[in-house]
Amino acid sequence: DGYLAGTPDAALVGGPGSAGYDQGFWIRGGDFSLKLNVTLQARFEAYDYDSATEPTPGRDLSGFSLPRALVKLSGTAPCNMAWYVELDFGHHGSVVSRSFNLGDSLDSLGVAESQSFNFDNTREAWIEWQSCAAFSFRMGQILLPGTRQLMTAPELQQVVDISLASAWTGFLMPGYTDRNRDHGFMVHGTLGCNSEWSYMVAVTNGDGGDSIRNVWDPRTDDNLAYSARVNWAFLKPTFYEEGALRQSTCEWYGEAGAWAHAHDNRVDGPHAEVYDLVMWGVDLALGYGGFSMTAACTIGALDLPGSELDTTALLLQAGWLFPGTAWEVAARWSRLRAEVLDDDADMTELAGVVNYYLNGHANKLSVDITALASGSEGVVGLVGIYPGLRSPGTDEDELLFRFQWQLAL
Repeated sequence: DGYLAGTPDAALVGGPGSAGYDQGFWIRGGDFSLKLNVTLQARFEAYDYDSATEPTPGRDLSGFSLPRALVKLSGTAPCNMAWYVELDFGHHGSVVSRSFNLGDSLDSLGVAESQSFNFDNTREAWIEWQSCAAFSFRMGQILLPGTRQLMTAPELQQVVDISLASAWTGFLMPGYTDRNRDHGFMVHGTLGCNSEWSYMVAVTNGDGGDSIRNVWDPRTDDNLAYSARVNWAFLKPTFYEEGALRQSTCEWYGEAGAWAHAHDNRVDGPHAEVYDLVMWGVDLALGYGGFSMTAACTIGALDLPGSELDTTALLLQAGWLFPGTAWEVAARWSRLRAEVLDDDADMTELAGVVNYYLNGHANKLSVDITALASGSEGVVGLVGIYPGLRSPGTDEDELLFRFQWQLAL
């Protein structure tokens, strides 16, 4: 009260304020605002394994879960400031994630210890200064620039969860849970007469989003990671959303994007190389009426002491929203190919989904089935916790069934 009483700027006081709902509950007074969003995903999933020994000790798995229980707080403050906090209280399966991650994989190769995944409740949190549409500066625990599907919010996806190709891309980059997040800063903005161009450039720790501060965590290093993305809406924008809910009859939508990520991971005392990672990719989103499509290609090279992992991940996804109805069908194909230690590994995903939109993405029912096939001479370890994906064994097949009810307020 004392601070506000001594401040002549009416924008800081704001009077009695106002409140309401507009794609989230909001409270506003002067330059201050607070918005609250909640996402709940209740899911049943069943995994059928072709092999009697996959997963160890060998049995099919099924059950109910709440993969996401997200609370999102966002708002504005005086002096062109914005902020965001995302908390996750979901049932994501952290025991498995901590047993199968890149850090443990590197340890098994005799490489220096590496950072684990972040499954703390604080998923994302940052402060931002907005200079103009072309330049904003963000700092905190941020979402990393990456392939399009990893830039799309989970509740705005067409299939129940991300693809095999996107899960593998995220698996290699820092801070992968359902998305890649890391501590650092980002500059971003929009350009062009109609804001058809957008960009983002991030500099982060490269150690993932673990809650332990770097100066207290011996697993971290002083080397930084660099990520960037540019997006061009060459037709009417589709935004980072899958499906055709925003689209209109007889009108084309289209965006193309390119991104890259680089990180040299080192540890000191003594100075030792952990790995070098370079990844880049291109993606495309198209839509017309009830038709929607997403395509992506990602190339990656992970250099380990004495070995190198080269990967290619491909994604093609298309859907059809039946005109005048709440029903949508979609299909997805993705493939991962990896070469490591003279072994070739490849995995293929085929998926189909039926969506019923009670109220758009805000309230929808989804049923999908995903087939995973492996033609590997060797096995590349993949764990996608939120989508429920695991690496098929050598020359094995797996079948994943999912039913999900989503409420996103």
